[in-house]
Amino acid sequence: MRYHPLTILFRLWQFMKNHFVPGFVLFVIKGNSTFWLFEYGRYAFLFYASVHLIYIILNWFMTTYEFQDNQSFKLKKGIFVRQTSIIPFNRIQNVSQRTTLFHRIFGVTSLTFETAMDGVDDEIKFEVLTKKQASWLMDIVKRVEKNHTRLPETESKETIRIAEVHFSPSRRDLWKASFTSLSFLAVIPIAVSLYDKLEPFLPDPERYEGMFFQIINNIWLSIIIMIVAVCLFIVAGMFRTFVRYGKYEISSDDTHIYIKQGILNEVFFTIEKKKIQGLEMKQPLIKRLFGLAEVKLISSANSDFGDDSVQVNSLYPFLPMDQAVELIKKLLPSYSFDQEMVRLPKVSLLVKLLKPGWLWVIASLILYFFNPSIFDLHIPWWVWSVILLMIMMVNRFLDYYHTRYAISGDQVQWWHGGFTSRLFITRRKNVIEVGFTQSFLQRMFHLVSIQTKNRSTPVHIEGVADVPLSFARTFHQWYRERKKEVKVQ
Repeated sequence: MRYHPLTILFRLWQFMKNHFVPGFVLFVIKGNSTFWLFEYGRYAFLFYASVHLIYIILNWFMTTYEFQDNQSFKLKKGIFVRQTSIIPFNRIQNVSQRTTLFHRIFGVTSLTFETAMDGVDDEIKFEVLTKKQASWLMDIVKRVEKNHTRLPETESKETIRIAEVHFSPSRRDLWKASFTSLSFLAVIPIAVSLYDKLEPFLPDPERYEGMFFQIINNIWLSIIIMIVAVCLFIVAGMFRTFVRYGKYEISSDDTHIYIKQGILNEVFFTIEKKKIQGLEMKQPLIKRLFGLAEVKLISSANSDFGDDSVQVNSLYPFLPMDQAVELIKKLLPSYSFDQEMVRLPKVSLLVKLLKPGWLWVIASLILYFFNPSIFDLHIPWWVWSVILLMIMMVNRFLDYYHTRYAISGDQVQWWHGGFTSRLFITRRKNVIEVGFTQSFLQRMFHLVSIQTKNRSTPVHIEGVADVPLSFARTFHQWYRERKKEVKVQ
């Protein structure tokens, strides 16, 4: 079977979006220019676009997929060099359904099956397909996961999923998210980036130099322009937040967790509960001030679309702390949040403060030799060095203050971090590797650093530093019990 014919139009649309700026410059802004760079650039652009269009059509024609033994996808692709890939259904970790503005116009959607396999063929992506086909494909995978090998008919009705909705943000939650995310500040780098791309092709700025100085010399006019600009940034940021999280919904049934988000670009994410490798709760400084946290589901597949969209395996990033804990209990009853965690001994603070800060040393050397005028402030280099040292020490003190750890049954959790603190929870069977390191300073005070690895793309590495040697021994003994839980195939 070949992909949906609209895949050709979708890929052409993606090409136009990615090459809009150079095309606009060559054919609109500099359309009448006789300079050789722009004149030959237009021919090169047209040639490149024509070749890419031919490639899109041939690639669609030569790429096929089929179901092999009702247990795996068989993909064939390649124009000059043919490549065949077989991906079993049981290797699929996550299912992501995304409906962009393009898909909404044509009444279609897209579907991505993310696997635990490494390499370029670690996912099966259907860029365009009907919603009925998407539901059918998801039903196939879900039935195989439940050991039902019978392939459903294409004409069968959509499987009804009885899922309980656990969270949907209110309007107040969205307002709070708009400010705590600082999304309105995202407009500034976007505008600066766009200006940098177009600056070489804009008219000579000296023509407008007089007007510019008239504006900045008029204090009231400058203040009004700044206020209007800030208001526009805030409105644009709030619109960005409402579009992204306006229809956010977290639900689950006995076996799966479902996350739905987006207004213009809809994303529907599915992950099987038993394939979750761990949980990560993150609190940057500004979220900690508002008592908010973000919970991320760690799985073996990579759920980042690589564009402006957030990772869909992340729960709502602005959950109140208590609500985040309750949500974890509802979604994953097998995981528990242990409130009574052990803090680091006071000697750990001494070790953290005495550790050499190589980044600070390098920054101080740069300040000493180059003596840059930062923000046009003529301040001696050693003052900036002292400020950096104070920031580093505060971050280390916060890391000591936040770091806690606990082992409960087959579950381990620790909370650590400075300005951004993180809580990590995982089960023993999901930890594929542990490591212990001990520096000379740690050896003097009988402290150890522990590192764990979980399956993810890339491998998820967590660790806690400067814990007592006694806990490291307990942790090692605890991990050795894993061989009783994991069966080697």
